[in-house]
Amino acid sequence: MQLTTAKDLAKYSLAVKETLKWPLWIWFLILSLDISIALAVWAALGEIAVWIALILTLALTGFFYQFTKLRIEFVNEKLKVGRAQIEKKYLAGVEPLNEEQMRHLRGPGINPAAFLALRFWVKGGIKITLNDQRDPTPYWLVSTKNPEKLKTAIED
Repeated sequence: MQLTTAKDLAKYSLAVKETLKWPLWIWFLILSLDISIALAVWAALGEIAVWIALILTLALTGFFYQFTKLRIEFVNEKLKVGRAQIEKKYLAGVEPLNEEQMRHLRGPGINPAAFLALRFWVKGGIKITLNDQRDPTPYWLVSTKNPEKLKTAIED
């Protein structure tokens, strides 16, 4: 991609990319559960079965780790959250949310028609109101560690 104008350069510099991964405490919890399963299998079935169980549980843990990552990108006037994407022209408003506001919108204030990309270990987030007459989704609620940075990138 060749940047030719100042506007192209500005768009490129406002790119935001974030990946939400498991924190260390979740890793310890899941790995301790994997070991517990392996110990139970060992007690019941012996040594060969414990190695098979350990390999399977660790493989499943790796799969779920990859599957539960949340990638958030705003590049080239397009917002991508996980596998969903939307162009900037369909975004009406962006509101950074603190922990209390996120808790309300995830719980009693939730709209069942909203697009949710949430990770329970991330306290803050962002609410993105849509302006697309063809889309019944009123807003996107997205967990993010940098709501202000994402808001700045989208609004500029």
